[in-house]
Amino acid sequence: MVDVFAKTPRYVLKDGANPTGPPVISATADPPSVVIHGFSDKPDYDVFVSASSLELTPYPLVKGFLKNQCELDTDVRRLIVLDPVSPTQACLDATTLQAVLEALRIGSKSVPVSHRLRRDPSSSGYRIEPLACSSPASPLS
Repeated sequence: MVDVFAKTPRYVLKDGANPTGPPVISATADPPSVVIHGFSDKPDYDVFVSASSLELTPYPLVKGFLKNQCELDTDVRRLIVLDPVSPTQACLDATTLQAVLEALRIGSKSVPVSHRLRRDPSSSGYRIEPLACSSPASPLS
């Protein structure tokens, strides 16, 4: 098994007061999910903004926000999509809020990719697929 890593996200884009995220389709057996878009740097969110019709504003992904989100309902799966390039991208890589919070805490440059979101061709939503990651440690720390 090969672990996959991506750059640690440092920004979210907000539409008004709320962070943006892809629409998610949950199977009845899946836990409820909250997913937001995360970006590692300005050029990454600029690409996404240019492909979006929304009025989006960058906002730093701060430890306080992540910690507050992690402390909310623990039965909810909370994910951050990693450097998406378009709101209609077919496949997205994601990680947990906990992994991003830990990466920011220790100053890691990367996070493990723990989930993949695949666009459902019959709807505008994404289905979440967990990936098997054997190591939470980052090779780029």
